[in-house]
Amino acid sequence: MTPGLPAASIQDTGLLSLHRRHHQSKSHSSHLVATMVFIRHVSAAGIMALLFCLPLSAQRAGSALPADRIFEAIALHSGATVCEVGAGSGDLSIRAAGEVGATGHVFASELGEEHLKALRDRITSSGKDNITVVAGDSTKTNFPDSICDALFLRDVYHHFTNPSSMDAAIFAAVKPGARVAIIDFTPPGKEASKPEDRAKDGMHGVTAETVSREMKGAGFVVAASDVTPQRWFMVVFAKPTH
Repeated sequence: MTPGLPAASIQDTGLLSLHRRHHQSKSHSSHLVATMVFIRHVSAAGIMALLFCLPLSAQRAGSALPADRIFEAIALHSGATVCEVGAGSGDLSIRAAGEVGATGHVFASELGEEHLKALRDRITSSGKDNITVVAGDSTKTNFPDSICDALFLRDVYHHFTNPSSMDAAIFAAVKPGARVAIIDFTPPGKEASKPEDRAKDGMHGVTAETVSREMKGAGFVVAASDVTPQRWFMVVFAKPTH
Protein backbone atom coordinates (compact mmCIF):
# COMPACT_ATOMS: atom_id res chain seq x y z
CA MET A 1 0.00 0.00 0.00
CA THR A 2 1.15 3.51 -0.68
CA PRO A 3 1.05 6.35 1.82
CA GLY A 4 -2.19 8.28 1.99
CA LEU A 5 -2.86 11.87 1.05
CA PRO A 6 -3.78 14.18 3.95
CA ALA A 7 -6.83 16.23 2.98
CA ALA A 8 -5.64 19.25 4.95
CA SER A 9 -2.72 19.80 2.58
CA ILE A 10 -4.92 20.48 -0.45
CA GLN A 11 -7.59 23.13 -0.93
CA ASP A 12 -11.08 21.86 -1.74
CA THR A 13 -10.94 22.65 -5.46
CA GLY A 14 -7.60 20.94 -6.09
CA LEU A 15 -7.48 17.16 -5.76
CA LEU A 16 -11.15 16.47 -6.51
CA SER A 17 -10.94 18.56 -9.66
CA LEU A 18 -7.87 16.65 -10.79
CA HIS A 19 -9.39 13.24 -10.15
CA ARG A 20 -12.70 14.00 -11.85
CA ARG A 21 -11.21 15.70 -14.89
CA HIS A 22 -8.33 13.26 -15.24
CA HIS A 23 -10.54 10.16 -15.29
CA GLN A 24 -13.30 11.69 -17.41
CA SER A 25 -10.98 13.32 -19.98
CA LYS A 26 -10.05 11.58 -23.21
CA SER A 27 -7.89 14.31 -24.71
CA HIS A 28 -4.39 15.58 -24.03
CA SER A 29 -5.59 19.14 -23.58
CA SER A 30 -8.01 18.17 -20.83
CA HIS A 31 -5.23 16.37 -19.00
CA LEU A 32 -3.10 19.50 -19.24
CA VAL A 33 -5.87 21.76 -17.94
CA ALA A 34 -6.55 19.43 -15.02
CA THR A 35 -2.88 19.39 -14.13
CA MET A 36 -2.66 23.20 -14.24
CA VAL A 37 -5.72 23.58 -12.01
CA PHE A 38 -4.27 21.08 -9.57
CA ILE A 39 -0.88 22.78 -9.36
CA ARG A 40 -2.50 26.15 -8.58
CA HIS A 41 -4.33 24.75 -5.58
CA VAL A 42 -1.86 22.31 -4.03
CA SER A 43 0.54 23.32 -1.29
CA ALA A 44 4.12 22.05 -1.20
CA ALA A 45 3.13 19.52 1.45
CA GLY A 46 0.29 18.36 -0.77
CA ILE A 47 2.62 17.74 -3.69
CA MET A 48 4.88 15.60 -1.50
CA ALA A 49 1.86 13.71 -0.19
CA LEU A 50 0.63 13.09 -3.74
CA LEU A 51 4.03 11.62 -4.62
CA PHE A 52 3.48 8.96 -1.98
CA CYS A 53 0.02 8.19 -3.36
CA LEU A 54 1.57 6.98 -6.60
CA PRO A 55 1.59 3.23 -7.26
CA LEU A 56 4.41 1.54 -5.39
CA SER A 57 6.17 0.67 -8.62
CA ALA A 58 6.33 4.36 -9.52
CA GLN A 59 7.59 5.30 -6.06
CA ARG A 60 10.34 2.72 -6.23
CA ALA A 61 11.41 3.71 -9.71
CA GLY A 62 11.71 7.35 -8.72
CA SER A 63 13.20 7.41 -5.26
CA ALA A 64 14.07 4.03 -3.77
CA LEU A 65 17.63 2.81 -3.54
CA PRO A 66 18.72 1.10 -6.78
CA ALA A 67 19.09 -2.66 -6.93
CA ASP A 68 22.87 -2.53 -7.34
CA ARG A 69 23.19 -0.57 -4.09
CA ILE A 70 21.03 -3.10 -2.24
CA PHE A 71 22.90 -6.09 -3.63
CA GLU A 72 26.25 -4.55 -2.77
CA ALA A 73 25.07 -3.92 0.80
CA ILE A 74 24.18 -7.58 1.33
CA ALA A 75 27.37 -8.78 -0.42
CA LEU A 76 25.44 -10.72 -3.05
CA HIS A 77 27.69 -12.99 -5.10
CA SER A 78 27.66 -15.87 -7.53
CA GLY A 79 26.51 -19.12 -5.93
CA ALA A 80 24.72 -17.44 -3.01
CA THR A 81 21.23 -18.21 -1.77
CA VAL A 82 19.28 -14.99 -1.32
CA CYS A 83 15.76 -14.48 0.01
CA GLU A 84 13.28 -11.66 -0.59
CA VAL A 85 10.34 -11.10 1.77
CA GLY A 86 7.36 -9.55 -0.02
CA ALA A 87 8.72 -9.79 -3.56
CA GLY A 88 5.77 -7.99 -5.17
CA SER A 89 6.18 -8.00 -8.96
CA GLY A 90 9.37 -10.05 -8.63
CA ASP A 91 11.62 -7.53 -10.37
CA LEU A 92 14.27 -7.51 -7.64
CA SER A 93 14.20 -11.29 -7.20
CA ILE A 94 14.72 -11.71 -10.94
CA ARG A 95 17.64 -9.29 -10.84
CA ALA A 96 19.06 -11.19 -7.86
CA ALA A 97 18.72 -14.49 -9.74
CA GLY A 98 20.98 -13.09 -12.43
CA GLU A 99 23.50 -11.97 -9.83
CA VAL A 100 23.77 -15.34 -8.06
CA GLY A 101 23.87 -17.26 -11.34
CA ALA A 102 23.08 -20.86 -12.12
CA THR A 103 24.85 -22.13 -9.00
CA GLY A 104 22.88 -19.79 -6.73
CA HIS A 105 19.24 -19.67 -5.75
CA VAL A 106 16.54 -17.15 -4.86
CA PHE A 107 13.56 -17.63 -2.53
CA ALA A 108 10.84 -15.03 -3.09
CA SER A 109 7.77 -14.75 -0.86
CA GLU A 110 4.44 -13.00 -1.23
CA LEU A 111 1.09 -12.97 0.57
CA GLY A 112 -2.28 -13.96 -0.90
CA GLU A 113 -3.20 -16.26 -3.76
CA GLU A 114 -3.68 -13.45 -6.27
CA HIS A 115 -0.27 -11.93 -5.54
CA LEU A 116 1.36 -15.35 -5.51
CA LYS A 117 -0.07 -16.21 -8.91
CA ALA A 118 1.09 -12.89 -10.37
CA LEU A 119 4.57 -13.46 -8.92
CA ARG A 120 4.78 -17.03 -10.25
CA ASP A 121 3.65 -15.89 -13.70
CA ARG A 122 6.26 -13.13 -13.71
CA ILE A 123 9.01 -15.54 -12.64
CA THR A 124 7.99 -18.04 -15.31
CA SER A 125 7.98 -15.39 -18.03
CA SER A 126 11.46 -14.25 -16.95
CA GLY A 127 12.92 -17.63 -17.84
CA LYS A 128 14.81 -17.82 -14.54
CA ASP A 129 14.78 -21.37 -13.19
CA ASN A 130 16.71 -20.64 -10.00
CA ILE A 131 13.84 -18.88 -8.18
CA THR A 132 11.45 -20.58 -5.76
CA VAL A 133 8.22 -18.75 -4.91
CA VAL A 134 7.12 -19.20 -1.30
CA ALA A 135 3.69 -18.50 0.17
CA GLY A 136 4.41 -16.01 2.93
CA ASP A 137 2.73 -15.39 6.25
CA SER A 138 2.08 -12.28 8.32
CA THR A 139 4.24 -13.51 11.20
CA LYS A 140 6.85 -15.78 9.56
CA THR A 141 8.87 -16.00 6.36
CA ASN A 142 8.14 -19.68 5.60
CA PHE A 143 11.71 -19.94 4.29
CA PRO A 144 13.71 -23.02 5.39
CA ASP A 145 15.86 -22.44 8.47
CA SER A 146 19.45 -21.28 7.88
CA ILE A 147 18.96 -21.18 4.11
CA CYS A 148 19.77 -17.55 3.28
CA ASP A 149 23.26 -16.18 2.69
CA ALA A 150 21.50 -12.82 2.37
CA LEU A 151 17.96 -11.50 2.71
CA PHE A 152 16.26 -8.26 1.77
CA LEU A 153 12.83 -6.61 1.87
CA ARG A 154 11.76 -3.37 0.26
CA ASP A 155 8.82 -1.20 1.39
CA VAL A 156 7.50 -4.16 3.39
CA TYR A 157 8.68 -3.84 6.98
CA HIS A 158 6.18 -1.13 7.94
CA HIS A 159 3.37 -3.60 7.11
CA PHE A 160 4.48 -6.05 9.82
CA THR A 161 1.80 -6.03 12.52
CA ASN A 162 3.86 -8.39 14.68
CA PRO A 163 7.46 -7.38 13.94
CA SER A 164 8.96 -9.35 16.83
CA SER A 165 7.63 -12.63 15.39
CA MET A 166 8.67 -11.78 11.84
CA ASP A 167 12.11 -10.58 12.92
CA ALA A 168 12.64 -13.85 14.80
CA ALA A 169 11.62 -15.76 11.67
CA ILE A 170 14.08 -13.76 9.59
CA PHE A 171 16.80 -14.51 12.13
CA ALA A 172 16.02 -18.24 11.83
CA ALA A 173 16.05 -18.15 8.02
CA VAL A 174 19.50 -16.61 7.59
CA LYS A 175 22.88 -18.23 8.14
CA PRO A 176 25.38 -16.92 10.73
CA GLY A 177 27.22 -14.00 9.17
CA ALA A 178 24.41 -13.33 6.68
CA ARG A 179 23.37 -9.77 5.91
CA VAL A 180 19.80 -8.49 5.90
CA ALA A 181 18.84 -5.25 4.15
CA ILE A 182 15.62 -3.48 5.09
CA ILE A 183 14.58 -0.71 2.73
CA ASP A 184 11.58 1.36 3.76
CA PHE A 185 10.31 4.93 4.12
CA THR A 186 9.66 7.20 7.08
CA PRO A 187 6.17 8.44 8.03
CA PRO A 188 5.07 11.84 6.67
CA GLY A 189 4.50 12.99 10.24
CA LYS A 190 4.48 11.34 13.64
CA GLU A 191 5.36 7.65 13.72
CA ALA A 192 2.58 5.28 14.76
CA SER A 193 2.81 4.11 18.35
CA LYS A 194 1.63 0.59 17.44
CA PRO A 195 2.97 -1.57 14.59
CA GLU A 196 -0.53 -2.30 13.30
CA ASP A 197 -1.03 1.42 12.63
CA ARG A 198 2.13 1.93 10.54
CA ALA A 199 0.26 1.54 7.23
CA LYS A 200 -2.45 4.07 8.08
CA ASP A 201 -2.81 7.44 6.39
CA GLY A 202 -0.82 10.18 8.08
CA MET A 203 1.47 7.66 9.80
CA HIS A 204 2.34 5.48 6.81
CA GLY A 205 5.91 4.26 7.20
CA VAL A 206 8.44 3.45 9.89
CA THR A 207 11.66 5.08 11.08
CA ALA A 208 15.12 3.59 10.71
CA GLU A 209 15.54 3.89 14.47
CA THR A 210 12.49 1.71 15.10
CA VAL A 211 13.60 -0.89 12.57
CA SER A 212 17.06 -1.00 14.16
CA ARG A 213 15.67 -1.36 17.67
CA GLU A 214 13.31 -4.17 16.72
CA MET A 215 15.84 -6.09 14.65
CA LYS A 216 18.46 -5.84 17.40
CA GLY A 217 15.84 -7.28 19.73
CA ALA A 218 15.77 -10.37 17.50
CA GLY A 219 19.54 -10.79 17.79
CA PHE A 220 20.86 -8.86 14.78
CA VAL A 221 23.58 -6.21 14.85
CA VAL A 222 23.57 -3.09 12.69
CA ALA A 223 26.22 -3.33 9.97
CA ALA A 224 25.49 -0.21 7.89
CA SER A 225 22.84 2.34 6.99
CA ASP A 226 22.00 4.45 3.97
CA VAL A 227 19.53 7.24 3.31
CA THR A 228 18.16 9.07 0.28
CA PRO A 229 17.17 12.73 -0.04
CA GLN A 230 13.55 11.56 0.03
CA ARG A 231 11.92 9.45 2.75
CA TRP A 232 13.53 6.14 1.85
CA PHE A 233 16.29 4.55 3.91
CA MET A 234 18.16 1.27 4.13
CA VAL A 235 19.50 -0.37 7.28
CA VAL A 236 21.75 -3.39 6.89
CA PHE A 237 21.98 -5.96 9.66
CA ALA A 238 24.24 -8.95 10.25
CA LYS A 239 23.52 -12.18 12.08
CA PRO A 240 26.34 -12.82 14.58
CA THR A 241 28.56 -15.79 13.81
CA HIS A 242 28.55 -17.01 17.41
